[in-house]
Amino acid sequence: MPNKKFPACPVAVITGASAGLGAVIASRLHREGYQIVLVGRNRESLILATQHWNCSTGPAPLPLACDVTDAAQVQHLVAEVAKQYGRLDVLVNVVGQSDRGLIADLQTDHLRQLLETNLMATLLCSQACLPMLEQSRGVIVNIGSLASKVGARYLGGYPAAKHALAGLTQQMRLEWKPRGVHVGLLNPGPIQRQDAGSRYEKQVRAGGELPAQATRPGGGTRVKGLPPEQVANAVLRMIRRRTADVLLPGYLRPLVAVGHLWPRLGDWLLLKFTSSGN
Repeated sequence: MPNKKFPACPVAVITGASAGLGAVIASRLHREGYQIVLVGRNRESLILATQHWNCSTGPAPLPLACDVTDAAQVQHLVAEVAKQYGRLDVLVNVVGQSDRGLIADLQTDHLRQLLETNLMATLLCSQACLPMLEQSRGVIVNIGSLASKVGARYLGGYPAAKHALAGLTQQMRLEWKPRGVHVGLLNPGPIQRQDAGSRYEKQVRAGGELPAQATRPGGGTRVKGLPPEQVANAVLRMIRRRTADVLLPGYLRPLVAVGHLWPRLGDWLLLKFTSSGN
């Protein structure tokens, strides 16, 4: 049944919402009056993510624990959303997993894990939410990456997984547009976070041949980290404008286009933007 207290609120499901970018996106949409369904593996972490929210002027969020790589759990999640609110207007697929490593050392089992988290989870959630989104003529925003557009060094299997997400998103957009559902892809560069530059130290040390710059955001890319609030604002604009594909920061789009048109030049630009500077 629809929420009795806020029956007119649009409903948004945000995956990966217990921390980081997902939590910031959820907070931003909540301030815009959305009824937020927070999705993550741990319900307590989801509740903590909302402790600074002002819920006195808007609907309280609904935290739902779910492993979005598990089809049965995803179906249960969507059934609970339908039971609680009877509608769904927006799905933001944030959950993902980054990586560091050399392609020469990339194991197929590890790549399968990256594909499951970055690709399969989005597919499962989008398929399960499609009937309700079709009723509302809703929007899906998939969170890709700069690595959805370019295959930078030292990122292990991450670019392969995010390139696959880009292809999936475009196919979904083409096939679901006649059904009234818009699907967009947001591709942010490195995002500011407290552990930037240190979160991959253990993985890089284990990699042996990886240079120290591999620990840095984007594998050492010379792109300033994006504030997560800027990325969340971009998500909101994509929902409102039903935008197909956004790259942040925007000045990189011409460089990416040049690289696709002239691959040798694109490789040179990538090497320049990811050089250690030593």
